[in-house]
Amino acid sequence: MSSFLERRSNTISSDLTEYVLSVGVQFRDDTLDEVESSLSELDRLIQTLGGKVVETIIQRRIKPDPSLFIGKGKAEEIALLIKEKECDLAAFDQELTGTQQRNLERILNCRVIDRTGIILDIFSKHARTKEAKNQVELAMLEYLSTHLTRKWTHLERQRGGIGLKGVGEKQIELDRRMIRSRISKLKTEIAHQAQDRSIQRRHRDKFLRVAIVGYTNAGKSTLMNNLTHSNVYVDDRLFATLDSTVRIIDPKTRPPILLSDTVGFIDKLPHGLVASFRSTLQEVLEADVLLHVVDMSSPYFLEQMEVTKNVLEEIGAGTKPTFLVFNKADLVKEIFLPKILERKYIDCVSVSALRPADMRRLRESIFGYFERDMMDLELTVPYSDTWLQSQIHEFSKVIKKDYLEEGAHFHIRVMRSTASWLGLLEKPGVTIKVNNAG
Repeated sequence: MSSFLERRSNTISSDLTEYVLSVGVQFRDDTLDEVESSLSELDRLIQTLGGKVVETIIQRRIKPDPSLFIGKGKAEEIALLIKEKECDLAAFDQELTGTQQRNLERILNCRVIDRTGIILDIFSKHARTKEAKNQVELAMLEYLSTHLTRKWTHLERQRGGIGLKGVGEKQIELDRRMIRSRISKLKTEIAHQAQDRSIQRRHRDKFLRVAIVGYTNAGKSTLMNNLTHSNVYVDDRLFATLDSTVRIIDPKTRPPILLSDTVGFIDKLPHGLVASFRSTLQEVLEADVLLHVVDMSSPYFLEQMEVTKNVLEEIGAGTKPTFLVFNKADLVKEIFLPKILERKYIDCVSVSALRPADMRRLRESIFGYFERDMMDLELTVPYSDTWLQSQIHEFSKVIKKDYLEEGAHFHIRVMRSTASWLGLLEKPGVTIKVNNAG
């Protein structure tokens, strides 16, 4: 199937630098700042693929043109600019239909790609595991199924000609059939992988779970590495991390707290990608609390926070308990901003993932968050109940342990949920001496 996908023509080659002209459209409800911010992000997406933006065009319109998205006059103006600047590619900040893409290519006389296609390209290049590759390929095929008019070079025959029209129509039907068949197979594989992932998560049900979420390139993977002393892949590029990674924050901490890193979010994230990565994002849905990491050095961090909140709502995690982490404090020019943010938002902390002292403070904040729901118990466990003793040591904080004639006497601090599934409150032979719940 890889050879089938390799026939896509509208991508940015990473082998050599391609010169790109980027195009944005300002509609009635958009401000110029919003459009420029989105185009700036598009530039970074293009750079991630090895392209270089040499010119940016913004057109004001009431609504998109059905055949070209932009006006015909503006398209002809862009065509002259592309020729003058010797651009290889025109990148549009909004999603185009297959017809608009084909019509624009005819006028501009160069390849045309939209924001969705660029994001899909980045995901396809950064996917490392089989599950991530399947999820990206599914989203890509569902996108390409609506853009068949110019995606593969062998489809040039559909443009007509003596003795070719019928063959072209048959070839399109073959491509559509291949896409439908592959999509069906991928959905089956992803369903099996989701089931395997679900079984893995079931083994972690006894642990406290924290999921890192946030805008792409907010420093989530760096934060995870320095919080857990691990070595998750880090790169200063958009969408460097696609696969969910799980680590224990501190092996010595009781109860154990698992931290998972997830794919970054972005404005205008294709819905197909959100749907395809739903099984990976299940880590977010099943977490006890979310760490929403925000790059406060970005001039658009408030807008990025809003995008993350919207995506969380889309996947059903909008009401999850959330702890805000304002990251990259070392890059902030306004020295009072961290303190202002900490006063404005409840349950937040300002840090730099590169400062060990900040990471210690963040760990303590996470532990402190969970301690709100912990209770102190004193109980005696018979020596014969070795399983319960081992579980108490594994999943609670043992403050004191004495050896009495009737059994081991524990003074512990434990999560209410853990006390419940261990049956500490009603288990025969276990006496609760002190209960400081609340």
